Amino acid sequence: MRPFLTGLALALLAMPAIAPASPATELRALRDREEIRQLLIDYGATIDARDFAAFGRLFARDAEYASGPGAASKGPKAIATSLEAVFASNPSGVRDPNFHLLTNPQISLAGDTATARSMGLFVAPGTDGRLQILIAARYADELVREGGRWRFRKRTVQGLGTKR
Repeated sequence: MRPFLTGLALALLAMPAIAPASPATELRALRDREEIRQLLIDYGATIDARDFAAFGRLFARDAEYASGPGAASKGPKAIATSLEAVFASNPSGVRDPNFHLLTNPQISLAGDTATARSMGLFVAPGTDGRLQILIAARYADELVREGGRWRFRKRTVQGLGTKR
């Protein structure tokens, strides 16, 4: 048993030291993650408020929004306009009140870029008036710090199922 412990001690000594992050670096990472979490929340909140101008401002200048097969928009204005058109036409006959529930964010930072994965539910009254989940979705995001703020560079929405 003793040779094993000696070998383990030598292996541990040979490992490179990992420098701890500075408090400033750790604080920056915490702030970045919190701002990204708020961006994910603002996505649902701006849609629910039907504030499509604010919705468009969540996206970077070169952003892409892919919400289904063949349904991609590029640029903040086009993204906002396309989503506004979907809600205005209400092709599924969604009733009020309806809203998004967003959850399970996983955020990876890399300087002024990041990736995020999260889940969302779209809830609305059914024909009986009771609230139900109409859509479950998985979000895959590429994010960028632009003008000092985190924005979506690419948001891909994958529907996981619908009630209708």
